[in-house]
Amino acid sequence: MAGVCKAVSEKEVKCSPHKFYELIKESLHDLPAIFPEGYTDGQILEGDGKSEGSLRLWKYLLPGSTEEMTVKARTAKQDDVNMIIVLYVEEGDVHDHYKHFSVTIQVSPKGGGSLVKWTVEFEKHHGEIPDPHHYLDLFNTLTEKVDAHIHKA
Repeated sequence: MAGVCKAVSEKEVKCSPHKFYELIKESLHDLPAIFPEGYTDGQILEGDGKSEGSLRLWKYLLPGSTEEMTVKARTAKQDDVNMIIVLYVEEGDVHDHYKHFSVTIQVSPKGGGSLVKWTVEFEKHHGEIPDPHHYLDLFNTLTEKVDAHIHKA
């Protein structure tokens, strides 16, 4: 299989777009505190963890799995005006199946809350590899957890 493909998921939340975006921007390395069932560890390896160029390490579990996986991802783009963050996977278990893997998070106003859009760009090693829908499931659950975390605060 040649070429980069995309998979997209959108989820509505009740919190304001600014609050959701700021929490994601400021706290990506704190995912284990927000969503411990999905993320078992999060560390900043390079940078301040809040800006372009920051490199983070996460240990996580995909929905329905008990196998802990690891990923190192760098913030490749951060657009505070349009509330977009792009993470590029540099290392990790995801590369067992995909040559290229990046995640774009975009938050926009919708009604009295927000619309959170996750876009995964990927290139499979071969055609037998499934699309990464299990990652979108993980991100959708993360979206719900972040929304709940904001409402608790």
